[in-house]
Amino acid sequence: MSLPDQTEITKAEGTGVSAREFINYCEAERDRRRNSGDEFDEESFEVAMERVLRKLKVLEDEGWS
Repeated sequence: MSLPDQTEITKAEGTGVSAREFINYCEAERDRRRNSGDEFDEESFEVAMERVLRKLKVLEDEGWS
């Protein structure tokens, strides 16, 4: 699943503040890296983002936000 698709799904599911802030950061960072002219492994970036979002979801489910 691409980052934009995932972002819309995650926002639609009513995620917590931490996850929304992380998504916003990732969107900006992805754009910055794409436009930097340097090599950027977008697939690895998306995998890492997904892992963090899963962890944030677990923490939110446990009452952390």
